[in-house]
Amino acid sequence: MKICMIGSGAMGSVFGGLLCKAGFDVTLVDLRADHVVAIRERGLRIDGVRGEHVVRPPVSVDHAGLGPFDAAIVFVDCNSTRTAAATAAQVLKPDGFALTLQNGIGNVEALSECLGEARVLAGVSMDSANYRGAGHASYTNQGPIHLGELDGKTTSRAQALVDALNKAGFKASLTDRARDYIWEKFTLNCAINPLAALTGLRGGEFIRIAEIDALQDRVLDEVFAVGKAKGIRYPNPDLRAYIKEHCHKRFNQPSMLQHVTQGRRTEIDALNGALVREAKAFGIATPYNETIVALIKGLQKHREQVVHQPPIDYQKLEADTAAAMAHKG
Repeated sequence: MKICMIGSGAMGSVFGGLLCKAGFDVTLVDLRADHVVAIRERGLRIDGVRGEHVVRPPVSVDHAGLGPFDAAIVFVDCNSTRTAAATAAQVLKPDGFALTLQNGIGNVEALSECLGEARVLAGVSMDSANYRGAGHASYTNQGPIHLGELDGKTTSRAQALVDALNKAGFKASLTDRARDYIWEKFTLNCAINPLAALTGLRGGEFIRIAEIDALQDRVLDEVFAVGKAKGIRYPNPDLRAYIKEHCHKRFNQPSMLQHVTQGRRTEIDALNGALVREAKAFGIATPYNETIVALIKGLQKHREQVVHQPPIDYQKLEADTAAAMAHKG
């Protein structure tokens, strides 16, 4: 199986690198030129829970001249899924397919619009990773992976991908409930990622603050209400208890906290923002999630300014604003 890894940051690097190490034909695609150059010159370094490895997969900043591939695994952030879908359409064989293991909801739909539902597999990964810098990713937690066809059928291509992942040392299994698993991880991410990003604390830290623990419950109440309206059957029958236990045990840095720290755009619109949009279709009020979305967008704007822009001269900004208002008056 010839695989294209579309998006090779933290998770894409770990998956692509370990598949390459296991002997699979994997090509990495990532827009960060420094990351691509580092991999070409020094190899891709992966450390963490599976030890330390250096692998040398083919890597490119774009898809020009690549392929054709049997499969594409999509690990871009949710804001770039439509672009990734267009890339997949260009590099896949006519009968090739794409698998999304991304956070949030809406990715399956974006890929299906471009490729057609028959060429899309879906799933979730409970693994986690950190991007340490150009050419370096850390595998910070190994968890289960559930993937399958959108119609729930068992197919040879889905089984082949599960077998490849397991040969590479992951913990993958087939499921006929891919959408339910997506909503389960979606719920977990809605309850954890923005709270970590807003506080700067990790799950094991913020869950021990009574007020934030209570806020998480209110966020979950709204997510569960929408999930019930949509007919979601969570694989975990007591997901709230699982999320609470998960927070108490885990001190990893969620992706949204990584993104705001780096001054990057977050995936809030595919998480709590998506929950708010879904809720409106059912007439369900989501004031806690709406507040979370607004605060994350404000924080995101602030961090983009701090990390990527020169310091703001607020006195000049006030003076210019006052002059403009006086002129308008």
